[in-house]
This record gives sequence, C-alpha cells and structure tokens, in this order.
Amino acid sequence: MIIAYIAVVGTGCSYRFLERQRRIRSSVMNLPNAITVIRILLIPVFVLASYGDTDASAVIAFLTFLVASLSDSLDGYLARRAGTTTAVGEFLDPLADKLLVGAALVVLVDTRGFPLWAAVIIAVREVAVQMLRTRIVTTGGALPASAAGKTKTVLQISMIGWWLLPWSEHNLGHWVLMGAALVATVWSGAQYFRRHEARHEGVAL
Repeated sequence: MIIAYIAVVGTGCSYRFLERQRRIRSSVMNLPNAITVIRILLIPVFVLASYGDTDASAVIAFLTFLVASLSDSLDGYLARRAGTTTAVGEFLDPLADKLLVGAALVVLVDTRGFPLWAAVIIAVREVAVQMLRTRIVTTGGALPASAAGKTKTVLQISMIGWWLLPWSEHNLGHWVLMGAALVATVWSGAQYFRRHEARHEGVAL
C-alpha cells in the first residue's frame, strides 16, 4: 500500500515537473523569441555582404539589414497579440537590436566614412543601457523599451540604412539623419537611467 502510494505521488510529481519544464521551454522559445534569434543570426550575413566590393553586395547588405530591422516590429507585434511576452523576450529583443546596430556601426566607420566620434557616442549609450537592463533583469525586474527608445531605434535604423546605400558621395540626408539619431540616442539613454533612478527612489514617472 505504501509502495503504491509512493509510486502514485512520484508519478504525479514527475508529471508536474515535466509539465513545468515544457511550459518553461515553450515560454522561452516561442515564435516571437525565435524571430529575435533569427535576427541575431542574420548579423554575420549582413557583415559579410557589407564587405563586398560591388554595388550588388551593398544592396544585399542593405536588404539584409532592412529585413533584420523589420523583424523587430514583427516579433513585438506577435508577442503582444498572442500574449506571449516574456522576460527572456524583453531581454533578447533589445540585445538583438544593439548587436545589429553595433555591427552596422563597425561597417559604416570602416567602409562608409561614418564619423568615429558619432559611432562611439551611440556605442557607449547602447552598452550602458544594456548593462542597466541586465542588472535589472538579474534581480527579477524588467526594463521594457520606452517610447523614446523606440523612436531612437527607428532613427538609428533609418540613418544606418541611408549610409549603407551605395551613394557616390555623402549628401544632406547623411548628416540630417545622423544628427537626429544622435539626439534621440542620448535623450532616450538618459531617460532610461532617470526612470530607473526614480523607481529606485519610489517616485513615479
């Protein structure tokens, strides 16, 4: 009788454990998160195409960057629509954006004459915000993208896309988009730290 009881309890515990593991796996690798992972995997493809020496390779790099960038909106939309927003997704999604933008900045500085000082400003901001987000996530919190952060992302993507195209020379669009992206980059970064500090002090923003 005792053996039978132990067997039943053990079976029930094993089932609950397996079901919990299945739910964890499904929450980690749902469709939106899978799209985010694909975006990360497209980065090496983008970099390789960017170092081609023909206009065709430049166009391929631009299209790869465009597809990877648009997938950012797709995974967010699917997560919100299906109600499958997860802490993993909130961490991976901005990380993928930063890896993509970081790779693009290296390419632009190395092959397109993009100002190094502007790339450094963007890179420092992205690393600082990612470190803040990582610290918050490891303590059980979350730092979802703000409206200013989303605006920054759109402007950065627009700027990078413009600079990636095989122009014969720099034009007004290069500098206008760079200026707008830099302003949004600094402003949104400062806003993240202000918001975190206000929450830490118990002040609502």
